[in-house]
Amino acid sequence: MIDKSLIDEISKKADIVTVVGSYLNLVKKGRIYLALCPFHDDSNPSLQVNPERNTFHCWVDGHSGNAFSFVMQYEHVTFVEAVKKVAEIIGFDDPRLHEKSYVKRVDDNLVPLIKCIDDLNSFYEYSLTSEEGKDASEYLAKRNINPDIIKRFHIGYSLKDGTKTIKFLQSKGHSLKVMEDIGITTNIGDRTHDNNQGRITFALVDNAGQVVGFSARHLTDDDGPKYVNSPETKLFTKGKVLYNFYQARDIAKNEQAVYLLEGFMDVIALNKINVNNCIALMGTALSKDHIQTLKKLNVEVRLCLDGDLPGQEASMRILPMLLNNNIPVRIVNNLNDTRDPDEILNEQGADALKKYLNNLLTPFDFVINFYKNSKPLDTVEDRKALIARFIPLLLATTSQLELDDYLYKLADVTHFSINAIKNALATARSHKKVDIVEEEDNTNKRFTFKPIKEKLRHLEKNEREILYHMLTHEDAIKFYEKNIEYFYTELYRDIANYLMEYLVQHSGLNIGDLFTEIEIKNAPNKETVKSEITKLLDEKGMHLKYSEKLLEGCKREIDKEKKKIHKQEKISRATEGKSEEEKARIIADTLRADDD
Repeated sequence: MIDKSLIDEISKKADIVTVVGSYLNLVKKGRIYLALCPFHDDSNPSLQVNPERNTFHCWVDGHSGNAFSFVMQYEHVTFVEAVKKVAEIIGFDDPRLHEKSYVKRVDDNLVPLIKCIDDLNSFYEYSLTSEEGKDASEYLAKRNINPDIIKRFHIGYSLKDGTKTIKFLQSKGHSLKVMEDIGITTNIGDRTHDNNQGRITFALVDNAGQVVGFSARHLTDDDGPKYVNSPETKLFTKGKVLYNFYQARDIAKNEQAVYLLEGFMDVIALNKINVNNCIALMGTALSKDHIQTLKKLNVEVRLCLDGDLPGQEASMRILPMLLNNNIPVRIVNNLNDTRDPDEILNEQGADALKKYLNNLLTPFDFVINFYKNSKPLDTVEDRKALIARFIPLLLATTSQLELDDYLYKLADVTHFSINAIKNALATARSHKKVDIVEEEDNTNKRFTFKPIKEKLRHLEKNEREILYHMLTHEDAIKFYEKNIEYFYTELYRDIANYLMEYLVQHSGLNIGDLFTEIEIKNAPNKETVKSEITKLLDEKGMHLKYSEKLLEGCKREIDKEKKKIHKQEKISRATEGKSEEEKARIIADTLRADDD
């Protein structure tokens, strides 16, 4: 990472008009500049460059940020690369720009483990070139794994006599305890051996490029397991590592896509045909940490698990996890093709494998095909459930042509008529989630229903009012920190947190510098945050004049609406799955308790 003080210095000198103008033809209009947006098919200039804020924003696709953000998005490069490019554009030079990237300091307790596993990896790589390693080398050659791939993926060999590994590491000064801590030792009788003895080793590398473990394959068809994987250690956690992510990350950003595969041999197969934007799960489930890694990567995920039923079912499990986290995804259309990528390459060649990888399905078409070919819909209830599963997607579809296509395909699979599905869609579209509120009717209390969306709109309006003033008045930030526990709206809450963190380190608020801080943090929702900040600042004439009295009034409304929403959520949880009679009793008891 480049030194923060240097980033700040470049940021202050980086005129947004100069940087964006080096890529696009800018036209001055009043106090701003306009250009055709390069991030979508734009025929009417929608990209605005604001020299006063030192920011840009597209009002069609939402791309926003400062000079660094623009270069990152336009060039598909990392933040560090963008900083260097901006410096080049504005003619700024500094020796620190030419230094190798700073490697973050690791926990002192992990240093002995890292030194040991690095020495172990070197020993494995050397052993592959030894006389005993010839069988392993020949096996790799038969699999068309050439020396370049061997070097790139840190492929090695563990000697058959596992005590030799132990003796080598001891000669390097590593204790048996440290070897145990990196997960490679086993005791046979009174002697300590290497778990991987007699196997080809494939290094497992974390997101920072550090070897943290191994997967070791046997050379013969004996009774032992084909693969032995490192146990979880202080260095290695399966749920945090995606095979080849470190090498694939920047390539994926340039390609704006990454292939998510089942195992490391699949990754190696794709690398043979120069498809290097690929990573693998290594047989583990997709974890929350994996999801966060993919969100930060911010590219389309191309899911390519096995084409057999277990592989397709795994894709069905992973797909909603990606979609629910707003990660764009398509799926390689390999249903019932049980070959792995290496088999396709060996049987049909590179062109066939590339064609296979580029035969991509939308999530809708993948799920339809899955049910059509793998999960027969035998009952009316099964078919209704499938329709219900697709209702949210149908409601979110804005293109009539796409909607008609979806309806046709659903009708074909479920054997319901298109009109019947349209009716179900119309019912879902008109349905409103309701909330219980109290009204006084003379002396008799009665209960009516009010759409919860209205309540949220009122809450959001007051939160937005405070947030706008937080972006224009430091005192409003201090008011929020002192008086508002949190914003109910998640996006507003994130922006408020960024503002508070920013003021801890800076005197005065500069939006361009704030965007730099957001880029450095590389949060999964950073693009949404920057876009929303820009929209808020452009609402200047839509907000009331700043005063503490205004903020206090907004706070009262926010507290009132939060209380109502929490009451509704409490009732909703308590009545879930209950009969109508039980629901009525729970509602009455809850409201009576609130009155008391």
